[in-house]
Formats: sequence, structure tokens, C-alpha cells
Amino acid sequence: MSKMYMNDELRQSKLSRDILKESGFYRIRILKCDDEIGWEAARYFRDKYFFGPYGIEDPYKWTFNHENHAHLALYQGTEIIGYSHIQFWPKNRAAMRIIVIDEAKRNQHAGSQFLELIEKWLKALGIKSIHAESRQSSLKFYLKNGYLKMPFADPDGHKSDPSDIPVGKILW
Repeated sequence: MSKMYMNDELRQSKLSRDILKESGFYRIRILKCDDEIGWEAARYFRDKYFFGPYGIEDPYKWTFNHENHAHLALYQGTEIIGYSHIQFWPKNRAAMRIIVIDEAKRNQHAGSQFLELIEKWLKALGIKSIHAESRQSSLKFYLKNGYLKMPFADPDGHKSDPSDIPVGKILW
């Protein structure tokens, strides 16, 4: 992508955000990370909540440009308040590799809204089930949103953390 085109794209993106902000738009929505603002948010959330606390460089940046992976930003108005990494699996299944809400926005129903929007989007794509590996501290969140204990069955054969609890949901 040419630098000139990228600058035009960023200007247009900023203009859109300015218009939304000025019009008082504060609704919840999801967008695929497909511009520099979205990718910056993806890197921020991944580093702050998943890799940075362990002092490691994100080993999965290669998924940013891979057809079997989607990276989603949760917006409240023009502010990005959450992030999710979805991996598409064979047989119309998907794995939620990451879902996170910014600490300042937690316990305000944003996580459940994000999950609901992701599920609707996946269902529209023909995905029949979504799977996740939950930390013990997140299990209540998944159960509250209709997830059940369900085998993770990663088709790539990646080993699960023994402390994670496999959960999933059938998307009708």
C-alpha cells in the first residue's frame, strides 16, 4: 500500500471518527481491525493483557495477515474498549483465542455485548460453533453467556494449558 494512500485512509478514518463523536454516537459496535488504528488497538490489548505481563514478545503477530484469523475491535462510540482474536477452524467451527475488555469498562455489560456481536457475526458467516479455553477467573463470564463445558479439540494440535477450562457454544 502506498504511503499516500495510507495517509488518505487514516485521514478519512479520523474524519469518520470525528463526525461520529460530534454527532454524539456512543453505541457499541464491532469492526475488523483493518486500519492502523485497529491494529494499534490489537497490539495494545495483546501486549497489556496477554503477553506483556509475562515479559514476552507476542509470538502470534503472524495471525494479523492470515486468512484463518480475524481480529476484532469493540467500539463504544469512537473509543476502542475491547479486542478479540478469532481463529476459523474446519467444519464451520471457530475458536476465540482472545477476548478482553479494557479494565476501565469492565462490569458494565460490554463483555457480554461484545460476545453477542461476535456470535451474530460468526453465525452470519455460517459458523456453527465457537470454542474457547477459559481461565478459572473467566469461567463465570462464559457460563453466564450460555457457554458449556465442551472439548476444545484444536485441529492444529496445540497443547492447552492444564489450568484452562474448555468451553463452547453451538450457534443456531
